[in-house]
Amino acid sequence: MSLNNIDLEQVDEYEAEILKNKEEAKFTTKMEGTWLYEESGPQFSAETKTNKGSVTFSLSHPNFSGPGPFPSPMAYGLFWMVGCVSSTFMTAAEKKKIAVKSLKAKIEADLNYLKQFNLGEEPLISAYRVFFDVETDASDAEVEELRQAALAGCMAMYTIKHAIPLDLTVTRS
Repeated sequence: MSLNNIDLEQVDEYEAEILKNKEEAKFTTKMEGTWLYEESGPQFSAETKTNKGSVTFSLSHPNFSGPGPFPSPMAYGLFWMVGCVSSTFMTAAEKKKIAVKSLKAKIEADLNYLKQFNLGEEPLISAYRVFFDVETDASDAEVEELRQAALAGCMAMYTIKHAIPLDLTVTRS
């Protein structure tokens, strides 16, 4: 039985595969989406596969006067970041056999749209802050180990902390 709703058997099996062959840890993940033109619907959608079928992500262009009918790109980005770091924290807890009774996570981002409107050169995002509210019987030292594991092992946190090569290619149909 899982302590923290993490499939540790699957995690351990994958880790064992990687220990046998480190190339198993490397792969390219992809997502393809389409810009949509129906005014009352989302403006962009993409599908991803799960073990129960496909899930469609839909978003609205950022509405500067308030939320649109679908989440914004930033909402999905923040969800990726806070979801990834939470999952990594809980996986580390599961591997260390630390029961976490409750984990509530919050993420904040300081945004500045001047550059997007060619009105300045200040960074679009100047800071992220992630907050965890954890209920556990673990010691402060153990919780700090989990925090460090989350920061070190989460791909979203890694992406934020390091410059990752990026290429945007445009082709014409």
